[in-house]
Amino acid sequence: MQDLTITHVKREKGSFNMEEKHYHEQYEIYYLLTGERNYFIDKRSYHVKKGDLILIDKNILHKTTTINKKNPAHERILLQFEENSFNNLKSEMKTAQLFSIFKANKSVLNLNPEQQLWLEEKLFLLLNEKYQNNKAEHKLSLLIKFIEILIFIKRIAGSLVKENIIHPDQKHENISQIATYISQNFTEKLSLTRLAKQFNYSPAYLSRAFKEVTGFNFVEYKNNVRIKEAGKLLQQTQLSITEIASQVGYNNITHFGRIFKSYTKLSPLEYRKLKQI
Repeated sequence: MQDLTITHVKREKGSFNMEEKHYHEQYEIYYLLTGERNYFIDKRSYHVKKGDLILIDKNILHKTTTINKKNPAHERILLQFEENSFNNLKSEMKTAQLFSIFKANKSVLNLNPEQQLWLEEKLFLLLNEKYQNNKAEHKLSLLIKFIEILIFIKRIAGSLVKENIIHPDQKHENISQIATYISQNFTEKLSLTRLAKQFNYSPAYLSRAFKEVTGFNFVEYKNNVRIKEAGKLLQQTQLSITEIASQVGYNNITHFGRIFKSYTKLSPLEYRKLKQI
């Protein structure tokens, strides 16, 4: 039985920054117990507060940053898991469309107080089960509790109105537009100076604002988008590494290889061999 990857409840104080590369092949569920955060997902940011539930699909770029610098403390429960965690139940879960919650364009769910209480109770039971011994009965109990949570999320997601797409403020909306532009035009020669001129900002202001809203600096975000696409091409096509480097915006294959390895810990050739097995 494949184990679930579940982090413990953790209170984080001060400024907490995720690693530069932050997308992964696991689904992720993030529940904020206390505090508030800015959560950047794919191409836009959300103001996340106590009781909000965040759903992250596989291979989606995401990062959280502090909103209240005077009181940055927050507490979260973070769950990451792969589909093969449920191999023995996979057909039933697909029939029930439980994984569809990550693809329904509802990244942030605002739970009412009753829903918050139910979910928090279940999450703490789940975490308590995780720290028991590794007997088969505990692993089975862990899976059952987790599936119950997925069913709960699917039901409430279906009953909630369409996701609130209002941005926290105008700056967040503008930066989200720029992030979208980068994601759609990453093969071009994109520079901070060029984008600043195109969107009528000074380079210094755009650099600060982009980092504040997304949690990434401009180069980090551009490289993440490019390397994520390169990984997909390495897995799904027979294009040469030189061709892939060119298609994702790198004209120098040595530079591409160095950047790719810094984000994935593997060379492009090693990545292709590993992922195509």
